[in-house]
Amino acid sequence: LAGVGTSFGFPQVTALAKEGELECLAILHGESSLSATEIENWTRLVGALAHELSQPPTPSAAAGRTGMVTRIPEVLLVSADPAVAATLAPLIEQEGHAARPLATRAEASQALGQSLPDALIVDAALEDGSGYDVIDRLRALPGGEAVPVFVLGPRGGFLDKVEAIHGGADGFFEKPVDWKALMRRLQHLLDASQSHAARILSVEDDPQQASYLKSILESGGYEVAVCADPKRFETVLGEFRPDLVLMDILLPGISGYDLVRYLRQDERHAALPVLFLTTESQMQSRFRSAQVGGDDHLTKPIVPPVLLSVVASRLERARFLKNLLNRDGLTRLFTHTALIERAQALHAQKGRDASRHFAWVMIDLDHFKSVNDRFGHPVGDRVLATLAALLRRRLRQSDTIGRYGGEEFVVLFEGLPEPDVVHLMGRVLAEFREIDLEAPGKPSFRATFSAGVAMLTDEMTLDGWKKAADDALYAAKAAGRNRITSTADAPAISDRRRGGPG
Repeated sequence: LAGVGTSFGFPQVTALAKEGELECLAILHGESSLSATEIENWTRLVGALAHELSQPPTPSAAAGRTGMVTRIPEVLLVSADPAVAATLAPLIEQEGHAARPLATRAEASQALGQSLPDALIVDAALEDGSGYDVIDRLRALPGGEAVPVFVLGPRGGFLDKVEAIHGGADGFFEKPVDWKALMRRLQHLLDASQSHAARILSVEDDPQQASYLKSILESGGYEVAVCADPKRFETVLGEFRPDLVLMDILLPGISGYDLVRYLRQDERHAALPVLFLTTESQMQSRFRSAQVGGDDHLTKPIVPPVLLSVVASRLERARFLKNLLNRDGLTRLFTHTALIERAQALHAQKGRDASRHFAWVMIDLDHFKSVNDRFGHPVGDRVLATLAALLRRRLRQSDTIGRYGGEEFVVLFEGLPEPDVVHLMGRVLAEFREIDLEAPGKPSFRATFSAGVAMLTDEMTLDGWKKAADDALYAAKAAGRNRITSTADAPAISDRRRGGPG
């Protein structure tokens, strides 16, 4: 009681229990039986404890156990048809989101100037303009490129859908709309855009303390696993793959210091945040904790708002550092390593569901060496950044875009068949080759790229998928560059060497 009273919102229980501990020590070391005064004192103490435990906890602890105030995701609905808002708004609100219906492009533009929505659903045609203008406005805003977008339009066909995707939409739904299908897709992208609930591993052998920590963290929206036996730490670590570790120092058999020292020897966990839990009497251990690789300390009894605040800040910093490692410094696209990790995940998904469409698009700027030779590397870098920005703007949030190396880029598409991918990339190429690129002191110039498209098939290995895209790219180069070629169109090429004409 003395150790967890304050943690659970009962500070007076902690004070009374500590008084009881002192009385117990006096009894243990005393030789005579209890006096009447001592019995009366125990009666008072037990009665006071019972009274305190019957009261509600303090507000700070209650707040930690009942949850944090979280922002409700907002979905912008832009349609002149009142039936759209009347039908869709209740469905959105049923999912725990807020729906904001608007009727015109002007209203939508004003709303976007005030705040960024979590998702946008817009009619292709509005009374005062095009829905694609609203999408362009959204995508131009900081963070707007990551917002899921859906377009509602008349039953048309393939070209309408490609136009929507080219305009930056994540999906096109023909009227009459299958609202349930739209909601499934919306929820999927909202879940994807709001990164998975962070996983926290609590290494704590005290069941009460472990339960208490778990309740606080789960109230903050985190996924929590408890490791009560330090001998199982390695197993739990591998199975749970935490984003942060809460480590008690005093554990049976193996100290928290030793576990963290083990953790830091594995490069996979070198940057994993670790928070040590200490008592006031253990504060002198801060130096040793820092030596073994701890990131911070929390003092018991744990105060819920402090725990949630420290955990949130450490997770945010870890995500920021991971993002720095996973993003190319020039283009802000995914790095080669991050691309391969994503490709591995898609390959595994194909193994579980053979009906799904996945495409690997290998992109290479044409004659890029001559651009560097003629205008210098800074201009070449601007060409790379221009193409990267165009890809981000014209492709979907669900598409993975990365810099593969040098002047090569990769796009991993989900859910689009091969003709759609080829047509969409053709639209991107057509737009890119019309961009006037600037070179200081010289006339503007234009550039093109070639791309190879390979669909993932059931029997393909990951290396085979990548090679198929590589072969299709080489075929596009051999056919004259400035084009998109799929594996279906590319001739069989063997014994090819990289490093040919760019």
